[in-house]
This record gives sequence, C-alpha cells and structure tokens, in this order.
Amino acid sequence: MITLIGSGNVATWMAQRLQGSSRFPITQVYSRTLENARVLADLCGAEAIDNVKDLSLDNQIFIFALADKAYDEILPQLPFKLPMAFMTSGTVSCQCLKDYADCYGVIYPLQTFSKSQDMSGLDVPLCLESDFVGKQKPIMWELAQELSPTCYEVSESQRAQMHVAAVFACNFSNAMYRIAYKLLKEEGLPFEILLPLLRQTVEKVSQMTPAEAQTGPAMRGDENVMRKQMESLEDDRLREIYRVMSEVIINAEC
Repeated sequence: MITLIGSGNVATWMAQRLQGSSRFPITQVYSRTLENARVLADLCGAEAIDNVKDLSLDNQIFIFALADKAYDEILPQLPFKLPMAFMTSGTVSCQCLKDYADCYGVIYPLQTFSKSQDMSGLDVPLCLESDFVGKQKPIMWELAQELSPTCYEVSESQRAQMHVAAVFACNFSNAMYRIAYKLLKEEGLPFEILLPLLRQTVEKVSQMTPAEAQTGPAMRGDENVMRKQMESLEDDRLREIYRVMSEVIINAEC
C-alpha cells in the first residue's frame, strides 16, 4: 500500500495511473492543503491528511511528489523511519532520504504535466535511480512499470543532466511560444496558425538530429532578414533573445 505525499501535477498523474491498481493501491494522500489531498484521495479511494504526523504505519511505500524546496521542510517532520521511499525530483539527491527511510530511490517522470487535464494516457519515460534501494530494487521496478512501460536506469548525474536538457527542450521552448503568442496577438493573428509548424518540427526531430532539422535565417546566414526582424522588435529583451539565439544557431557544435 502506498502513501502519496504531494498533490501537484506529478502526484495527480501518479494517482490517475495507479487508480484501481491491486498491486500498488494508494491508500493515503498527504497535502498541506486538506482539500487538495481530498481531490486525489477521492480519485483513489484513499484517506486524505494534512498533517505529516498522521502518516500510516501500515503502508510500505511512500512516494514524495513535492516541489524541490519542500524536502527540507517535510522530511524532518516524519514521525517514523519509512520502510521504502521514492522521490520524483529531477534535481534533488536521493541521499536526502538516507536518514528517513530503510530503502530509497528515485522515480523521475520525464514529462510535462498539467493536472487540469486527464494525464492517465500520457507517454511518460521514467528515470530510475536505484543505487541505494538494495534488496527492494525489484519492487521499485514493478511500481515503475505499473506507472509506465518505458523505464530507464540512470545515475544521479545523468538524472540531473536530463533535467537540464528537459528545461531547454520544454520549458524554454514554451517560453518562446509565449513570445510568439504575444507577437501574433499584437497583430490580431491567432496562435493556432503556428501549430502545424510546431507539429512538423517535433515530427522532424523524431526522424533526424536537431542539427539536421534546423532551418531559418540564422541557419542560412541571411543577415539582411535577421537585421530587419531585430529592428521590428520594440522590446529590447526580445531583440537580445533574438540575437543570442541566432548566435547559438550559427555557432552550434551539435
């Protein structure tokens, strides 16, 4: 039986994936906000709690789906040493669990989540760090495969590098989408006009390297177009972003 510690996007995905699981049922959900805990608990038929001291001694697995900054606050409050604990962070060392659990490790989902959506069908690669799980390693893999068919065993440094890569590929890309949305909106144009372009870009990098898929004025070395586009941007920050990203494309080594 599982206690899920957290109620955010990752916790919601896990609750959706493990809903109805006979092998790994979630029987308790903790959140600092009881109402948030109840939303996930109702999904799983679990108990909702908002006090760490109420964690169940009957449960064998405790999954921490927390913001990175929350571990230092939550872990010292644990009322007993956990039999088995897994964290979902992309950056925090699982060594932080060493004094708080007999067996511990990482199940890091390499995906972007929004709990306002049904995420149960998402394709989610899982990165497993199991150097410190010992005899319970098979249980971690069984749990991971209940969550996703795609699992990779990684080291701590590989997990950290994957997180940085994901920030570039996903978070920074989405920030660029926001800029594009604003530029189009200013001219009364819909963002949807870009969606076929974005879909094709993703399709291309699934078939070739990003370097091979790169197009645009910087890739062509078209300084005339680049100069005109920079001059058209009224925001100094956007001009700087355009300049830096063009240099990245021109000088790319990969």
